[in-house]
Amino acid sequence: MSRSSAEGRRVNRRRGRHESPRPARRDLSSYGDESRRVVYIAAEGEKTEDEYIKLLNTTYGERPGNKFFLNFSAVRKGLRPDQVVDHVIARAPGAADEKWALFDRDTEDSRDTAIREAMSKAAREGVQVALSHPSIELWLLLHFQPFTSREEGRSGVVKDRLRKHPDAKGFATYDTKSGGRGKGIDGTRGASLVGKEGDAITNARKLVDQCPHGACSSKNADLGKIPGPRKETYEQWNLRSGHAAGCDPLKRDPSTDMWRLLSSLGIGTEPKKDSGRRR
Repeated sequence: MSRSSAEGRRVNRRRGRHESPRPARRDLSSYGDESRRVVYIAAEGEKTEDEYIKLLNTTYGERPGNKFFLNFSAVRKGLRPDQVVDHVIARAPGAADEKWALFDRDTEDSRDTAIREAMSKAAREGVQVALSHPSIELWLLLHFQPFTSREEGRSGVVKDRLRKHPDAKGFATYDTKSGGRGKGIDGTRGASLVGKEGDAITNARKLVDQCPHGACSSKNADLGKIPGPRKETYEQWNLRSGHAAGCDPLKRDPSTDMWRLLSSLGIGTEPKKDSGRRR
């Protein structure tokens, strides 16, 4: 071996001791804004829930100091609520990631057993649930008016009120076509919802306070992140909704947990500006 060759190898070894190792190539999806909160959401609805989540992302997701992205995944129509919970668990990269499952009471699908199984599984796996009784349309209606009538899981009256409300622009033809067509909420419908989230939250909180169980209170709701899988008992997890530990979710008629999702994101919780003159 020549002298120059040996010296070159010694130089390279010395350099190797001081040079940092080349970092592994990062996944392209990891280059997002690390300050942005990501919440994984699955829902059984393929249209209304999807477009409502998109509306929240585009309208509120870029606020300075409170950026978020709702990573939504629609589940094939006809799957059970417990399968919705399974879906969002599979979609989230880590066990500690924020996860929400959205589904309806909807007695027409005979899902009582599946709902109880879904709630129990969600509690074990650290998943938040937004159950709407009777349906997601109750949440939409609460943007425009209170609603306290018990409908036993049927959505006909709720949808009818939504279609007829004068402030629900564009909803007159909502879900009037077969096969679930006409349930989108983009365009005029979405615009009529924006800015009324605070009213919807207020109306939904009142439903918790008026729950037939009698010991429920929205003031007791916990909007914080669940600590992780199997960290809470079912009763502790249930208390997060503001409902009592032993409150049967199937008897919360009417009710919707969508208010907790929005409140946790800081949507609709800002105090209203007083535009009138104090008296």
